[in-house]
Amino acid sequence: MGAVTALTQTLLLLVVLAALALVLRWAFGNDRHGVPDHTGEDFGLLVEVAVLPTAEAAEVLAKRLRDAGIRVTVARRGAGHRLLVFPADVPDAKLLLRP
Repeated sequence: MGAVTALTQTLLLLVVLAALALVLRWAFGNDRHGVPDHTGEDFGLLVEVAVLPTAEAAEVLAKRLRDAGIRVTVARRGAGHRLLVFPADVPDAKLLLRP
């Protein structure tokens, strides 16, 4: 009788571990990571609305956008400074930055 109980416990343990592995695979195994951007040109959700030659010019325009309630990020890439905003703010940002 003791051998049957040990065998039953072992099988139950294997079934529980297999079920746990399946649940973990379902919960964490479908994570699709994008290819990392090694060029520095991918800003995720942010959209570029202007490229300026100097940091001072970028900060002046960024302050104008912030004063209007638009969240803005200034990113330096190469010789230029980019103003980046969320997609919902692009029309308003372009309107404010229009000369």
